[in-house]
Amino acid sequence: MILQAILVGLVAGYGRIEQSWFGQQMIARPIWLCTLVGLLLGDLKQGVIIGGTLELIWAGVVQIGAAPTEVVSGSVLASALVITSGLTVEEGVALAIPVALLASVMNTFISSVNSAVLSSLTNKAVENCDTKMIWWTGIGGGIIYFIVYFIVIALGFMAGSVAIQAVIDSIPGVVRYGLTNASKLLPAIGIGILLKFTFDWKYAGFFALGFLLPTYLGMGTMGVALTGLVCAYIYYQFKPKAEEEA
Repeated sequence: MILQAILVGLVAGYGRIEQSWFGQQMIARPIWLCTLVGLLLGDLKQGVIIGGTLELIWAGVVQIGAAPTEVVSGSVLASALVITSGLTVEEGVALAIPVALLASVMNTFISSVNSAVLSSLTNKAVENCDTKMIWWTGIGGGIIYFIVYFIVIALGFMAGSVAIQAVIDSIPGVVRYGLTNASKLLPAIGIGILLKFTFDWKYAGFFALGFLLPTYLGMGTMGVALTGLVCAYIYYQFKPKAEEEA
């Protein structure tokens, strides 16, 4: 249990330092973090499944300016508990959302601490043209995030695997049934929000094709993905080049 908690905490810390050290490299996405958790805990398939489900919910969530986004803690903790505590994917999704909301508050608190502790050092370094100190203050901010996320998620995993199982056993079946079905709506809501900002009618045919293939032809997920790849290739080949358009 302790080794598993350390591994889960390391994944959470690793995911969180992305935005502090590397910019938006997309290594803090649910599809990758949950897969990594599944690999470390010995159930890669389940990690990929819950990661893909959470990615649908948070597909449009990105870091913009100073607006904090939090998908790391919910993804890592939910996938770890699904694998080790016997939760269903739907129950894991229902768990990930409130965890992410609580972590957003923690994220804001850490940012405030970083600003209070490191901003004066950074300003002084800028005045003195001390590039090494500027670099180290940036690194220090990421280290603070890493340590806090590692401790919180590791402890949450150790406490949660036992506590959550006890809670689940005490929940009436009808309530669990309701939560499970409600969580199934979340991926559709996530896709709907994303489409609201990115949908273009000239691509509506591809969207309809992705719906019709599994619904009426029974095609599996991999088949739909490969069909999408072929459609993208055909579209790219037939799209007029920039010099032709000019």
